[in-house]
Amino acid sequence: MNRLTLFLNKYARLFQVEWSVMLAYRSESLIWMVGAFVQPLISLAVWLTISGTGSINGYGAREYILYFLGVLLVERLTRSWDVWELDQDIREGTFSAKLLRPFHPIHWSVTQNLVYKSFFALLMVPAWLVLGWLFPVLSPAANLSSVLLFTLAIIGSSAVRFLTGYMFGLLAFWTNRAISIFLIYEMAHLLLSGRIAPLSMYPDGWLEWSLWLPFYATVGFPVELLSGRLSDNPQWIVLGFCSQIVWIAMLGLALRLQWRAGLKKYGAVGG
Repeated sequence: MNRLTLFLNKYARLFQVEWSVMLAYRSESLIWMVGAFVQPLISLAVWLTISGTGSINGYGAREYILYFLGVLLVERLTRSWDVWELDQDIREGTFSAKLLRPFHPIHWSVTQNLVYKSFFALLMVPAWLVLGWLFPVLSPAANLSSVLLFTLAIIGSSAVRFLTGYMFGLLAFWTNRAISIFLIYEMAHLLLSGRIAPLSMYPDGWLEWSLWLPFYATVGFPVELLSGRLSDNPQWIVLGFCSQIVWIAMLGLALRLQWRAGLKKYGAVGG
């Protein structure tokens, strides 16, 4: 058995284990998913009230509804929560047991993300398709190419958000304020990623600057791909994917260096 086959077999077993855990706590998972609907729906209600029967920068009632439904979907398929688990494990010393496993701890986190996001996708995508069939206003004008590009953008966004969250979690090697620091980042992400408003509502030039930051590429970019708003701007599609690739590369390298430095700092008794 070669190394690749062994690696894939380990992931298959991890996937089975984490899927069983998720099913054991399926009610909690559903509550968590429903709770995540609050922010996009509030933002939608605010913008519908502001626009009334008119439109703002090309966004009328239908465009706002589709946009924030996209935000809701993208948020569930890309969000990472590893900072909370890492912070607790490192502070309480239970991280020691994970270091003794014959598989890097990050692979357990990756598998958990894959399981939960697969679970949400199996629930939310068919639900949106049914709603789009019953109420055509809720159906995005997406074709096969835009769906494929959206899928690739979701993968890239998930990678960026996972690496970012994991790096903030590893700050617990040095400080017990890792979550507080991450929440500051989350506030910036909320404001600058397109979660509370399309970036076209922001001051002129902001969208161009946003490509240099890891915000728009994680939410606004995949949402606008799905809604078809970038279909006439192929250069923005290329720039969006380039932004994701660059950030994945930089964050991956930074995470590798941070991991090595953190292990030298880490010490725990018990666990």
